[in-house]
Amino acid sequence: MYNCGIDLASKATAICIMNAHGEIQKEWEIPTDEDGVRTNLGKLAPMRCVLEASPLAEWMARELERYGHEAIIIDPRRAKAVLCTKKKTDQINARDLAHMGRTGWYTQVHRKSERARAMRTYLGAHEGLKETAKAQNARLRGLLRAHGIKVGKVSENEFEHRVVELIQARAPFLLEVITPLLRLWRQAVEEAKQMKKKLEALAKEDPLSRLLMSAPGVGPLTASAFVATIDDPHRFTRSDQVGAYIGLVPKIYQSGETVYLGRITKEGDKLLRWLLVESAHCLLTNTKKDFALKRWGLQLQEKKGVGKARVAVARKLSVILHRMWLTGEKFDWQRA
Repeated sequence: MYNCGIDLASKATAICIMNAHGEIQKEWEIPTDEDGVRTNLGKLAPMRCVLEASPLAEWMARELERYGHEAIIIDPRRAKAVLCTKKKTDQINARDLAHMGRTGWYTQVHRKSERARAMRTYLGAHEGLKETAKAQNARLRGLLRAHGIKVGKVSENEFEHRVVELIQARAPFLLEVITPLLRLWRQAVEEAKQMKKKLEALAKEDPLSRLLMSAPGVGPLTASAFVATIDDPHRFTRSDQVGAYIGLVPKIYQSGETVYLGRITKEGDKLLRWLLVESAHCLLTNTKKDFALKRWGLQLQEKKGVGKARVAVARKLSVILHRMWLTGEKFDWQRA
């Protein structure tokens, strides 16, 4: 079987086909669209195609599989460690990917299900709306500050009224300019709230999400993000691997007798990691019931500080959620 390295880009994609002995059979570029894939790769004999994980990777993998090829999506961070070269072009990258497919020197990533991809898109859209609202809030404050107007600390519900009130009192001529920005901010806030309500409703209808939400501090967003990110719990041989997958374990440097533990790796999904840390904070501060995980977290908080305690509890919480998923058991207050 031939090996095909594919270096994806938005407009043009570099292709390299190599035989089992490492001899290049063909190198060229194709348009990154359905017609380009069909006309250039659709009629070729089945190949092992290797491409790096990217926003376009899943689409390309499905297109390749339509024409009988084997599609392998690999971890770009691990690939970077293998491909140490001072020259970098799209064609060289495609050639290196073909070599990796031939030798097996790659780490294949999990390809998420259609349901998981849809939920990830929904969660990403919700976060995008929140970021838009936050950016507009900061922009409005900055524009007004140039005229000596300070909005100060104010709740989300009172922000718009406060801004209009200050402008009318201090600089009425700004109202025409600021109103469209306020309208955009308000729309982003309202759309984010509506999308959050939809996510909460979907989580309450999903039996798995309801199961995970039985854990203290875990709400609909955390449960939905956990299910969408992990997707298949059986791809982890041990539950404690989930913490490393999300990036909640410390970096390790070891040489001889020297062992140094650094900050957490922050690998994996940023959104799920942040939601789990927020859930850990809620567990430590808002949960009234006494149980072992909370006591352990509070003891660690006294020794190491709030930040490290929250991360450590989030890591343990990810392990517990994975076990709950596998066993189908609700959160056990006595065992936690």
